[in-house]
Amino acid sequence: MALDTIQTTRQTVILAAGFGSRLSPSRGEVPKPLVTVAGRTLLEHALGQAAAAGVQEAVIVLGNAADQLRAHLAQVRTPLSLRLVYNDRFHEPNGVSLLSAAPYITGAFYLQMADHLFERPVLSLLDRAQGRAGASRLLVDFAPSDFDEADATKVRVREGRIAAIGKDVYPYDAVDTGYFRLDPSIFAALREVQRVEPPSVTLGMRRLIAEGRLEAVAVAGVSWTDVDTPEDFARAASLLGEGTSRRAVAVA
Repeated sequence: MALDTIQTTRQTVILAAGFGSRLSPSRGEVPKPLVTVAGRTLLEHALGQAAAAGVQEAVIVLGNAADQLRAHLAQVRTPLSLRLVYNDRFHEPNGVSLLSAAPYITGAFYLQMADHLFERPVLSLLDRAQGRAGASRLLVDFAPSDFDEADATKVRVREGRIAAIGKDVYPYDAVDTGYFRLDPSIFAALREVQRVEPPSVTLGMRRLIAEGRLEAVAVAGVSWTDVDTPEDFARAASLLGEGTSRRAVAVA
């Protein structure tokens, strides 16, 4: 079995196109990627993860409130080169947003959900892991706590490979953290799905699973949360040491 050598992934794709309507009671009119936790927006936390992993370029897919996000990103200080891509079908599943990034990807890349927050850098774990050459990888939590089980994307793992993924997977071994290292072949998988229905990232992953090309990488001892609801926001604030009573605010 050929193994990947340890390397730095040069590009990341950050999906920041959706509505995030379930967080509205906490954020008012603030687009979810611009919700502030511990003095930084969720989008800036995602960029920080990428910078810590040695990424050079972030391809950020925008949709809802795109002008507001562009204006904010123009003021963000980051060592990364930012490429902003607009998905005018942002009301459709998130695989459509990922496909919007395809023309700008030159090799293996990270995929990050803008609303997933970790207490410390974890993205480079996906580079350090050894696996089959050309395989894609998903960072998973084998011991999740304080999470919405029904809404979480769950995975079943067999001998290091992911055998099933979805919110409806029972029994399951781990929870999807929303961070991936993907081979560009994911775009062909999403286009195959698109022939039948608008593609989600999960449906694209199922194509890779069918070919035995999606592997699990464990995140251990690192707390994280998917910021979808006001309760998640309170958890995120606590995670980063911020008072849980503080409300989400926009930054200029």
